[in-house]
Amino acid sequence: MQKEEVLFKTHYNGLCHFAWKIVGDLAVAEDLVQDSFVAYFKNTEQVSDNEIAVKNYLYSSVRFACYNHIRHEKVQQRYWNVVGFTEEDNIALELNMIHSEAIQEIYRIIEQMPTSCQQVFRLGYLDGLSNLEITRELKISINTVKTQKQRGMKMLLKRLNPEFLPVIIFLLKNI
Repeated sequence: MQKEEVLFKTHYNGLCHFAWKIVGDLAVAEDLVQDSFVAYFKNTEQVSDNEIAVKNYLYSSVRFACYNHIRHEKVQQRYWNVVGFTEEDNIALELNMIHSEAIQEIYRIIEQMPTSCQQVFRLGYLDGLSNLEITRELKISINTVKTQKQRGMKMLLKRLNPEFLPVIIFLLKNI
């Protein structure tokens, strides 16, 4: 067995326990201990070969790594407290992204509709005008408005990415 391997096997578990007592997370403790060993192996020429000196170096290295980790965690926590970002915000952010993608898809499909259908569809579904208001604005019959809205909706549903369908139903219901 190589000297480094013996050193690792001799001190690893004790250092992990030491780090775990400080940071309270075994996975983090193991990472910090491994990082300390890597740092030691890179700097062996700067540390005495004396077993006590090596052990002291490793424990000091792990201790400072733990303190740095805790400091970093506190800084992150203060940042999130100031920003006020929560898991609910993350969910809202994801929903906004989905909403934006769905709207983008709707506009892409609307652009492909014939001009008259496009006008009626935009006024009726995006601007929220009633059929009667659309007839007045475009000076067309109420039956034409109904037909164009129905035609536009069929085109939308036919060309729409199926994963956006629930979002579209929700959006159109709330317009």
